[in-house]
Amino acid sequence: MIARRRAAGAALGCVLALTFGPAPARAATPAMAAGMATATVIRPLRVVAVADMDFGTITHIPGSSGTVTISPGVAGAQFSGGASAVCTASDCLAAHAARFAVSGEPQRNYAIQLPSTIVATGAGLSGTGLSGTGLSGTGTPSLTVNGLTLTTASGGAAPRLDAGGTDRFEVGGTITLPADLPPARYRASFAVIVSYI
Repeated sequence: MIARRRAAGAALGCVLALTFGPAPARAATPAMAAGMATATVIRPLRVVAVADMDFGTITHIPGSSGTVTISPGVAGAQFSGGASAVCTASDCLAAHAARFAVSGEPQRNYAIQLPSTIVATGAGLSGTGLSGTGLSGTGTPSLTVNGLTLTTASGGAAPRLDAGGTDRFEVGGTITLPADLPPARYRASFAVIVSYI
């Protein structure tokens, strides 16, 4: 009897040891969230040159320098020093600032970047009937347009496209004529950059 009880107790202890042992490991449940990817596509911004910057026909007093300024939104040019216009009243008003048209996404602000200066090179006036014919232009000094200014149709510090997605702006500046500048026709190209902000 005693032996049997001990044997049964040993078996019971063995069963209990199995019952309270560590449970089998389960795989963790993964966590999940939904993400979104979005993009907004708007009209590209475009700028087109509508009219060139035109200082008109200019002369200056021999031995004297001078300046010529054209301002955005103002017809004609302003002269100082020995510089003056060679034109009738109506021709003098033909001088004007450069004009540009901008188009893009309606009601968007944009920025305009101008060069700090524009360098114009001279070409001879051969065959034009103007004084100084026969100049090759190779010895003609360049002229610098500086003090660039601009005015936009939308106004304000930050230009803005209207409800139709358009705006306009003008660019003016000042050239200095050195003393005894030889006759020549001056031309320069310059880049303006517009970008959304």
